[in-house]
Amino acid sequence: MTNESFENSILELRRGVIVLAVMSRLDQEQYGYSLIKGLAEAGLEVDQGTLYPLLRRLEGQGLLQSA
Repeated sequence: MTNESFENSILELRRGVIVLAVMSRLDQEQYGYSLIKGLAEAGLEVDQGTLYPLLRRLEGQGLLQSA
């Protein structure tokens, strides 16, 4: 496995972890800011440029609703 392949695998793994972490915190309604803060407190830093497109994608897939 090349270094580039390894780095791409790590990026894909991180993306999947972020999706699972966000979904695990959506058992109650909350704002994006509180999601970012809660994830950071749990040790996973996620910036707004990652979170908000993810939330829109999950909503588009019917996995969550926004008000």
